[in-house]
Amino acid sequence: MGVCDNLLKQDIVPSCDDPAIPGFEQEGVLINRKDIDFANVTFNVTRSNVMEALPLKQGKKGFKIVALGAQPFNGTGTAFAAGTYRNSFNNTFAFVVLDDGPDVRGNIIDALANGEFVAVLENKYKGMGKTNKGDCAFQVYGFYQGLKATEMADGKYSEDTDGGWTITMQETKTPKSGLYLFKTSYDATQKLVETLLTVAGGIR
Repeated sequence: MGVCDNLLKQDIVPSCDDPAIPGFEQEGVLINRKDIDFANVTFNVTRSNVMEALPLKQGKKGFKIVALGAQPFNGTGTAFAAGTYRNSFNNTFAFVVLDDGPDVRGNIIDALANGEFVAVLENKYKGMGKTNKGDCAFQVYGFYQGLKATEMADGKYSEDTDGGWTITMQETKTPKSGLYLFKTSYDATQKLVETLLTVAGGIR
């Protein structure tokens, strides 16, 4: 008998009624990982990769991140990572900061260079044709290990960033291929994500 359940549980077939589509919406939320109230994070009782609550500590909030252009957050994704005794996954989070100056560098760039973060992004593919409508919409990166900067560059003559910054962050050796935030419905989850942008009342 195996210690962990690594058995396939579903047919591998495309969905004809609700086919997957690529890409992200333009707005997401970036959270300082240490501001998450981990003691009160809750998961679905039957699906361990679905979070139903992502509370923040009292007085803390997440920050909106907006990615313009035809391919928002291009470069973001998940890759298999082979291990000696257990395989895992690496998450990459890529975005641009279309701004610069002392406040941007002091409040954003310097923090991104050394901090650990959790990102909540909205997929174009929502899974509205599934039993749990909308459970594919909001994906969470950085929950287990934290997203940490791996590349940061300010190209003053960059036509892509107009003198802003390109940022790449990575979370390594995560045990699951993906985490989703979903509570009851798409609309309810969207409101839950919006609350991350306001200062939490908290329980501490």
